[in-house]
Amino acid sequence: MCVLEAQDVRKTYGQGASAVEALRGIDLKVARGEFLAIMGPSGSGKSTLLHLLGGVDVPTSGRVLLEGTDLASLDDDQRSRFRRQRIGFIFQTFNLLPTLTAAENVALPLELDGVPGPEAHARAAEALEAVGITHRRTHIPSAMSGGEQQRVAVARALVIRPALLLADEPTGNLDSANGYQVTTLLRRLVDREGHTIVMVTHDVEVAAHAGRVVRLRDGRIQTDLDLSSKAALRELRREPV
Repeated sequence: MCVLEAQDVRKTYGQGASAVEALRGIDLKVARGEFLAIMGPSGSGKSTLLHLLGGVDVPTSGRVLLEGTDLASLDDDQRSRFRRQRIGFIFQTFNLLPTLTAAENVALPLELDGVPGPEAHARAAEALEAVGITHRRTHIPSAMSGGEQQRVAVARALVIRPALLLADEPTGNLDSANGYQVTTLLRRLVDREGHTIVMVTHDVEVAAHAGRVVRLRDGRIQTDLDLSSKAALRELRREPV
């Protein structure tokens, strides 16, 4: 089943002679339970596409459908509510509140959405257990390593039980060992829990954990590679980023 679909998505910034076409007609489908990596050089449109897929911004033309809902058809408040309830975001910089414990950070999105405190904290405990960080639930971010903070951030994204997880360079602030642990965690969430993940990364070895890699160049899809074979993995590692 298709969870996410981009139909001829275009995004232009500015007008007239100064206009910049960031995306030039993106067609993309993401199935439920799929792990998709988006790659490409700086300026290729990766971040712009991720923002549109997550409803943070709307396309100049074309449509982004999540579970059949056209995100651009919603007003700002409706789109914000939809994001809170159906899309989990994982950021490069973790974005945890420094004065809250791991459990409090994870419960916060639910509490802001009106979920009663006891239920919010019970679901937070489940999410922390799912990412293997229960033993740090009472620690504030400064008392945790970068890898532990990112696991908490993943739990926060999971706690809303989203239709889609969007990860923006999730290993960008981590060393190779912690980056590998976070990437394998994301792979496990797809394989064991059936989550749908779209991840932007510049790291070929991180992208290799996905089931499919889309490369952008100049606002267009250059290649769409299924990684189900060893030959495809070899091709991924040969291609320049």
